Amino acid sequence: MIVLPKSVNPERIRSNLDIFDFRLTDDEMNSVRALDTNKPTYNPDNPGNGKWLLKNYPIED
Repeated sequence: MIVLPKSVNPERIRSNLDIFDFRLTDDEMNSVRALDTNKPTYNPDNPGNGKWLLKNYPIED
């Protein structure tokens, strides 16, 4: 998952860049690791996958 924050406010931009002010516990890290299914989100052998992604995760301007 990639998050792209957007802001035009200089203070908010600085705040968005300050991402290292926390630590995850071992249990939290294990939860994150469990999300990895070793499968890509986009499969070029399944072109319908792109339509599914756009339907469920619409891109808005």
